[in-house]
Amino acid sequence: MRALIALAVVAALLAAAVGIGDTAGRRYAEDRAAQAILQRSGLVSSVAITDQVFVLSLVRQRFDNVDVEFPAMPISARSRSLTPKVDINLTDVVATDGFSRFVATKATAVASLQWSQVSTLAGYTVSPDGSGIAIAVNYALYGIKVTGTVTATPAIKDGQLVLTNTALKVAGVDVPPAITSYLLAEVAAPVDLGLPKPFVATSLTVTKDALTITAVGNDVDVTALG
Repeated sequence: MRALIALAVVAALLAAAVGIGDTAGRRYAEDRAAQAILQRSGLVSSVAITDQVFVLSLVRQRFDNVDVEFPAMPISARSRSLTPKVDINLTDVVATDGFSRFVATKATAVASLQWSQVSTLAGYTVSPDGSGIAIAVNYALYGIKVTGTVTATPAIKDGQLVLTNTALKVAGVDVPPAITSYLLAEVAAPVDLGLPKPFVATSLTVTKDALTITAVGNDVDVTALG
């Protein structure tokens, strides 16, 4: 009986030690990862390693699941620069060089662009319109300045932001399709989002607060983004 009690006590102590090591080690690795990203890319980030058995991942220096949040990641498109908030989920992450480099087999990034940022990107005032968007445009027709409204459904095609189902109203009147195509040539041109390699945009969602763009990359060195 005493042997069984002693064994139980030892097991409990070992479990506690593993738990303490798991928590401390997890925080250490998360901090080192955040520091490495800041030092190598100049980007502020927070890192969360969500492996259930962290000690084993630490020994392997290979982590199943890591979440990284960038409060402001620079992207450039149409000669305009933005710094949207970006959340990245990393899977199968290998740590090397003393936890100063982290490379993920796959990374899924979600960038949230506020509508003011979308407007900066587009060069026009853009606002949500149900499941689509509304764009305020100005034209000079026959020497007269007029304001129009373009409604469209944004989508991702071949990694670029495109507009579908476009319609134009000037002074509240629908413009014929032939004229619409001419007037919307610049507004409806595909936009290369300027995402850091090797990310490629795959989908987007329109909400009242933001345009959310999802991108995927393979073999991503998260400490070399920016």
